[in-house]
Amino acid sequence: MIKNQSFKMLALSFVPFIMVLGNSMLIPVLTDIKRELNITSLEANLILSYFSFSAALIIPFLGFISDRIGRKKVMIPALILYGIGGLISGFASVFAREPYKIIILGRIIQGFGAAGTSPIAMALVSDMFSTTERGRALGIIEASNGIGKVLSPILGSLIAMIAWYFIFFSYSFLTIPVAILIWFVIKEERSHAERKNLSIYFSEIWMILRAKGLSLVVCLFGGFGILFILYGILANISDILGGELKSNLLKRGFIVALPVTTMSIVSYWLGGYLQHKRGIYKRMITYSFFVCIVALLWIPHGKSFMSRLIILEIIGIVTGTALTALNTLVTSCAPPGKRGVITAVYNSCRFLGIAFGPIYFSNFYGANYKLILFTIMTGGMTLLAQQYLQADRMLEYFGAKK
Repeated sequence: MIKNQSFKMLALSFVPFIMVLGNSMLIPVLTDIKRELNITSLEANLILSYFSFSAALIIPFLGFISDRIGRKKVMIPALILYGIGGLISGFASVFAREPYKIIILGRIIQGFGAAGTSPIAMALVSDMFSTTERGRALGIIEASNGIGKVLSPILGSLIAMIAWYFIFFSYSFLTIPVAILIWFVIKEERSHAERKNLSIYFSEIWMILRAKGLSLVVCLFGGFGILFILYGILANISDILGGELKSNLLKRGFIVALPVTTMSIVSYWLGGYLQHKRGIYKRMITYSFFVCIVALLWIPHGKSFMSRLIILEIIGIVTGTALTALNTLVTSCAPPGKRGVITAVYNSCRFLGIAFGPIYFSNFYGANYKLILFTIMTGGMTLLAQQYLQADRMLEYFGAKK
């Protein structure tokens, strides 16, 4: 990457970093929020899930808009909205007598803002880089996403030592500098924004969906499934650790950060490794889901503290492996003018996984049927990927920049 492009990559890498703070800073303090607001574990997890639900709903719409008016014009207002949502939740926590519903409202608004951050940045990076550079650039984006996940539980724990609701206010303080940086640094090429008739536009999108067939469907479900597992376990293991480490909030944050540290390292390394290894994408995805099944079957036997940490590390490794491969496949299956919507649908599936995971795993350890059902679903996903995923077909536009 040339120096100018590297500086742009640095600016864009802050966008996914900011986005992941939305949920990850709150994960280690969910137990404290539950206690302070006198709510159930499910209601506490919904503070995460509503953020992700609202983002998942609006991501495809913003992807369509970004294809027509440009990525930058969507990303900057989205960052501002993200900060406003945090302020609403923060002020509700301080001044409202019954703050829970208003906190949820703020989280929904914050989710709308999050929809225009990392997913749009991913599409913009794909527009900026071509051929072998794209895999590495997307690896950097996924790594910055991972670094945000690494630092955010620790940062959230540190902020919560002052007061748990300070986390909501911190979102606005962090987004404004990033929005300013994007405004001045990113100069988007106009050729990437297309203003075609809607019927023509969507007919071309439908042609891509038909052309890629089950390969694209497998990638969409793959993005959903891998983050469903990661966030489901993280959200609920923080509750378990909260019971064991009630007086040590910072240690709780460090433990939650362990698997995403591993995920970040794996994503960054694979981003460079995959530049000349187009033939292994399918195996990376299928092996990752197979390892997930083994790890999930281990959960009921993970009675000791160390066993749970090992399970978390395994999940972190396979998450980084699968997401790096899936990101490259999805962003390389369409030309730049159509990439925004395709990438947005993919990221919508990812957010849905983040939304449903904490809810599904809330009683995972005490409900054997959930383990059995999820093992069947994950096994089915592995078989589908093995049977129908055609990596070469998905990489048709791997070298296309304009």
